[in-house]
Amino acid sequence: MKNVYTEDSGEFICETGGGEKSNIINITVTAGPVILESPAVPVMEGEAVTLSCRNKTTSSNFTADFYKDGNLIRKSSTGYMTIGRVLYSHEGLYKCSISGAGESPVSWLNVTETETDPSSEPGCHIYLIVRTVFTITMVALLLLLVGLLHCGKIRATNC
Repeated sequence: MKNVYTEDSGEFICETGGGEKSNIINITVTAGPVILESPAVPVMEGEAVTLSCRNKTTSSNFTADFYKDGNLIRKSSTGYMTIGRVLYSHEGLYKCSISGAGESPVSWLNVTETETDPSSEPGCHIYLIVRTVFTITMVALLLLLVGLLHCGKIRATNC
């Protein structure tokens, strides 16, 4: 697209000739001076994400207010807001505002769950503990049996 207009905003998807589809991305074209730059693709839980609030008309220092679902969540003198470890609860509509310049259109932050390792589930830990206790008990019983047999052999040969 060479020239874009606010009407070009929306959800986009890429499809290959084989029918494979990409994730849906949201692209917002804004005519206003304030832009919120956020990831167009889903962010995995646990990753870091940075939102950037820009003023198209000036690059001078400004304070940006960041909102999630309409609620003020952070003020920033740098124009950036970083979430160090994204959680599913961070998913939502974000926007930013610059005093005297206006506010950005809302942008959806999509968070996807990480694939969990089966060994991290609580039931798996209990299984590992039971297996370890069972193994230690069996080894102790085996050593006791070998010791008793050994003592029996010594007495039989000394007689």
